[in-house]
Amino acid sequence: MDNQQSSNNRQLSPSQDKEKLSPSETRQQLQHVIKGSNEVLASATTALPIFSDTLTIDRAKLTVTKRMFFFTSEVMSIRIEDVLNVTASVGPFLGSIKVVSRVLNTEKPYTINYFWRDDALRLKRITQGYVIALQRGIDCSALKTEELAEMLDKLGEDDHPNP
Repeated sequence: MDNQQSSNNRQLSPSQDKEKLSPSETRQQLQHVIKGSNEVLASATTALPIFSDTLTIDRAKLTVTKRMFFFTSEVMSIRIEDVLNVTASVGPFLGSIKVVSRVLNTEKPYTINYFWRDDALRLKRITQGYVIALQRGIDCSALKTEELAEMLDKLGEDDHPNP
């Protein structure tokens, strides 16, 4: 019986495994995360005048708002860490973004159509740059939002000029 109790005591959940934080420390951490999630790196709305969709990239997630009818929308968020790949398909005027995520169906990308061409390419570069930065373990929290967006845009470029 004592062996069973001691083995049960060793099986701690991940939250119990870490040092317990005080309520004020937890509050402070949450406020920091909330502040970061409100800092938009890039956002664009599709070119359709009625029921336009929006893609927003902030420091924590990628949010897609699909408007289906008046005052009706579907909002989906994907953590940046869960984005596997993002591609842009563009024509002369319009483009689409395809997002592959580890939490969605990896065989069928999530597609948002009818962005202006330049918006689609910019959203793709910033998202891909952020994915690359996180995969390499780069802490982006110290950079200002505008500077981070600019650097991620450059990192996500497909054609890098020769040095």
